[in-house]
Amino acid sequence: MRSTPPPASRARFWPVALIVAAIVFVLAPGVHGDWGRDDYFQLAFVRLVGSPWPLFAHDHFPVPGSVFRPLGFASMWLGVHLFGNDYAAHAWSDLALHAAVALALFTLLRRLRIAPWPAVLATLAFALHPAATGPALWWSARFDLLASLFVLLALVAAVEYRDGGGRGWLAATLLAALAAMLSKEIGLVAVAAAGALWLRQAAAVPAQRRRAAVACVAAALCAAAYFGWRARVLGTAASGITGTTPLDEAILAGVGTWLHQAPGYLTFWPRLDGYARGVLVVLVLASLPAPRGARLPGRDDVAIVACGLVLLVSPALLQAPVAALNAHALGTGESAIEAAMQSRLYYLGIAGGAIVLATVLDRASRTRIAAYGPLLGVIAVGVLVAFGANARRGAQAFAEGSVRNAAVAHAAVGAVDALALPPAPCHVMFLGIEPAPEWGVFVSMDSVVKALDADLARVAPCWFHANYPTWFFLMPASVDASAALPYHPLQADGRDVPWLRVGGATIAYLDAQAASDADADKRMRYLRWNGRGFDEVGADLAAPPAVSGVR
Repeated sequence: MRSTPPPASRARFWPVALIVAAIVFVLAPGVHGDWGRDDYFQLAFVRLVGSPWPLFAHDHFPVPGSVFRPLGFASMWLGVHLFGNDYAAHAWSDLALHAAVALALFTLLRRLRIAPWPAVLATLAFALHPAATGPALWWSARFDLLASLFVLLALVAAVEYRDGGGRGWLAATLLAALAAMLSKEIGLVAVAAAGALWLRQAAAVPAQRRRAAVACVAAALCAAAYFGWRARVLGTAASGITGTTPLDEAILAGVGTWLHQAPGYLTFWPRLDGYARGVLVVLVLASLPAPRGARLPGRDDVAIVACGLVLLVSPALLQAPVAALNAHALGTGESAIEAAMQSRLYYLGIAGGAIVLATVLDRASRTRIAAYGPLLGVIAVGVLVAFGANARRGAQAFAEGSVRNAAVAHAAVGAVDALALPPAPCHVMFLGIEPAPEWGVFVSMDSVVKALDADLARVAPCWFHANYPTWFFLMPASVDASAALPYHPLQADGRDVPWLRVGGATIAYLDAQAASDADADKRMRYLRWNGRGFDEVGADLAAPPAVSGVR
């Protein structure tokens, strides 16, 4: 129970205005970018699915039995329902969501009895961190933004319940934690961090043990309900995202990868200039005496630091399968787009680090040396300026690179709009495309056209191939195998790979080899990239169709 009311329980306007203004100033260049890698699949999918409700009851990822993120996909569906495929509108909404995460972090720090200015500085350290702003620029990192938001809101409610709030706060904790899990798997951090707060209370205040135990059991049951729901929908308690690699091996390898690469992303050291590195080192060294500051009555710094460390470290386990597949260390060679995509693995961890930093700054303000706190604050401001400048440059580079990469996508849509599409079965082959380095083979022209074309009904029944592998096709729910002729469904172990049908969308898998069909070959349309746009060419000038299918 609270011994004294928290100071300034209602945040004043100025911290909120400062945090939001700083985020807008730093990230505004990013709204002038364009769609990239996974964006095309997710945009096309939510345009076709028709309603968000089937997402909560059906597997909805191209690799079956891999991930269960219905709330994350539902938020994308809502964005498309509101803004269509207008990139700038979606970018502003992601910027607003990042600001909401930052304000939730600030609210949590104030509920944990951190003084206003340390709370503001620590929140800005998160909000302007180059590795945190990266996911805010990439639409496909919406899962991380949502999960982090609900994790922090769950912790705000958990602190209120710990400090004497009624059962409504416990219910709010569980609902926010469940929402975090349904956004992305890292939402399980909410259960672990809330449990750390409640168990610490039980250890420090024996009279509260029963209350804390009830809360911990309720949180565990909430996590169990999520796992049961997930297993029911996916048909497995594990994940197929690791392919043939056993899940335990992937987790072990992924945890090692995450921990090895985390220092680079948490400090962004490899991409900082000399000034930024220097002021960061000074801040770390100057913070060492801070724990000697006076303890604030009624506040448990051990619980605060434990909560921050749980947020900082737990994603290593929960992000492990993805980290094992495609994570790589931060360096100076990758583009701002690639750095932003990789940074999503550390977004929530940076919020945890900000909680620890807030505790350090707050303790510094209560040392015997009156000037120590303000001095440390000035040094922290220097770090914020360096981080903000780096993040703004990154936002500008992200926008420029994504616009450059998307040129071929918009040209493809323009070419299809000018094309006389053949009747069903409708096939269009794109030739001569060299995917951008940030795309690899993960961007299919099928998803590109169905994500960006204004007349979705016209292009939805067509199969769009390319001169590199197309792993899956997004089609209307009414499609069947006959609509794909002369291509046939992909087979594994002598059986057709089942097509996923979710609401109004079908995720279809085709074999790379098309059967010989002179009529189909005659009706197929070919578009060749000339460096600036696409030219329609005849079958005699086209590459063999076999290079474009799923393999």
